[in-house]
Amino acid sequence: MENKLPISEWDDRSQKNMIDYVNYYLSGGSLRSIEPEAGEAAEKITEMMDREAARAYRQELGGVITEAEQLQQLPGFSQVMLEQLAFAVSRLDSGKLRALAPQTTQNNCVDPYTNGPQCLEMLLSEIAKAERYIHLSVMLFFNDISGNLIAEELLRALGRGVQVRIMVNYTITALGYGNNLEFGEFSKISARLEAAGAKLLNTSNSCYTTVGWSMKREALKQQGVPENILFLQDTVEKDVEISGLNVIDHRKFMIIDGITSIIGSLNIGDQYTYGTPLKESSIASIDGKIVGIPGKVEEWHDGCFRVRGAAALPLNVIFQSRWILLGGDHFEANEVFYHPDVNYDCGEEECTLFVSFPGNSVNLMQQYYLDLITYAAEETVIVNPYLIDQAFWDRLGELGPDCSGHLSICNPLLVNDHPTNRAAVRSNMYTPFCNGVSFYDYSLTGRFSHWKISYDHRSRAVFHGSYNINERSACHDFELGLLVKGEAFANKVKSMIDYDLGVSRKITDKKEFFKHPWLHPSTYLNKATQTYT
Repeated sequence: MENKLPISEWDDRSQKNMIDYVNYYLSGGSLRSIEPEAGEAAEKITEMMDREAARAYRQELGGVITEAEQLQQLPGFSQVMLEQLAFAVSRLDSGKLRALAPQTTQNNCVDPYTNGPQCLEMLLSEIAKAERYIHLSVMLFFNDISGNLIAEELLRALGRGVQVRIMVNYTITALGYGNNLEFGEFSKISARLEAAGAKLLNTSNSCYTTVGWSMKREALKQQGVPENILFLQDTVEKDVEISGLNVIDHRKFMIIDGITSIIGSLNIGDQYTYGTPLKESSIASIDGKIVGIPGKVEEWHDGCFRVRGAAALPLNVIFQSRWILLGGDHFEANEVFYHPDVNYDCGEEECTLFVSFPGNSVNLMQQYYLDLITYAAEETVIVNPYLIDQAFWDRLGELGPDCSGHLSICNPLLVNDHPTNRAAVRSNMYTPFCNGVSFYDYSLTGRFSHWKISYDHRSRAVFHGSYNINERSACHDFELGLLVKGEAFANKVKSMIDYDLGVSRKITDKKEFFKHPWLHPSTYLNKATQTYT
């Protein structure tokens, strides 16, 4: 019998496996070490594909394949090859594929929020509506005004009987900010939440010793934790050979009652979720929400998306995996309590979740950005606070004028809390600038922008999340991003981005960048610190 599965026999599982496998493979991922026999069989088939043409085709779709019909349009891939691939991937562990590949849901309703007042009001409102549970993962949770406002709303939710689970990096939070260690005293908040029944975990303990993980793994396996969760920590442990000090859970998201999700680049604290008004000169509004510049220097420009719909399920699976691996109590994200039987047809937006973690063979978000710029054919804008990843700069420098002319970058070049962001930009932007890439310095506002977002006009797609364009996010950190496709939504976000570009300084002189980076000492400081700062 020939090893192939006819298209007429593809069921939902086989189609999903193929989509997940092809997306992971096209991004440069390999399953040989995870599923040796089946992974090798699948790769032998896909090696016959024109990967570059296939990646270009995928980027035309918005950066991810989401439907089986799109597989049939892959360049250089015949129906026979697809049927052979369908047979090969049918032997793969679907759970592991789901954990590695981007996960797409349809018919979501997504609303964008920018700046502290909008985001804080929305967060408090959504927590106040919770009836079943709240799952929150954030790197920083500060003991300041907005941090305590959110804590008080969580306490009221606990008083209503809502389950609350929270993951925070206690160690980094403890450093505080603005030379004020009191802001870092999350223990004062956590003690009150735990006394009221909340469950909390410290994500600074992201790794185990070799012996410790071996024992923990066996215990979790005995408790019924599936292999598709355990193998995630296996990859982290292999990557972290000595210490987990350089591993950070940088994700920022919340799930409420299994239908509402909040995803973005916000931590919890007055830098991000301040309640003070924007500068009086900010009179522009989008969808009834004011956009503008933070009123105080210490407050940052940032944002998040609120999603209503089925995107909550794969996001809660991500939370579940991380929670259990860090030693939290066991819960099943697919149970009806966490995934209630309600109408998930909430809107028109297609949402795809991207995750990354230390040790994974490919960072999906890094590859998304590389493909975004490589195949740019219409207006494409990238807003990011840290532009340090050399892979990104190398690719940007390789692009010709035809592609470069479609690209714009917005970055707080001078007002920045990263010591080498400016050096990285000035050392790498000369050639892209000469080829036509536009650069906007948000520092003209006198404020720092922590917003991480991109806009792709061709596919009406927006990407947002915790991912920085630096080596930390690419190699060392746990990251999360959301790709949203939908014309009306993309237009709203583009208007927000256009406001930022309008208040930024568009650089017009190539002399602001280094033609010969090797002549400048700051170039070497950036190289020496790019994976640790």
